[in-house]
Amino acid sequence: MQLILEIPAQKATNNERRKAAVLACYKDGSLLLDARDNLKPARFTMFPTDDFPWTQFIAKLLAAWQLCDYSDVPEAFKPIKQIPTFVIEGLPNEPVPQQLKILATLRTQGYFAPLVSPGK
Repeated sequence: MQLILEIPAQKATNNERRKAAVLACYKDGSLLLDARDNLKPARFTMFPTDDFPWTQFIAKLLAAWQLCDYSDVPEAFKPIKQIPTFVIEGLPNEPVPQQLKILATLRTQGYFAPLVSPGK
């Protein structure tokens, strides 16, 4: 299952709508994206202040987890241990800021590998 996202036009995307997949997530909250639309640049970085489509990403991430298809799931979100069913079922009902807190909590509880700094 491919986790290809529609990224809204903004400074990080040279003011163009982009199709991309998350390649890496970093400790500082930045994301490295791999373009899937044949536009340049082929890879670009988004920062916490950018308009990232978290709702779309989390919905696709949940679907991948439910299907146990981790082929396009970024390493930062590949489960190390099985995520509780109540989390998977309840996550879509939460607002995005709460969803991000839940993902961070799962990481601190060892469900995902620790994040690294960019360039490592």
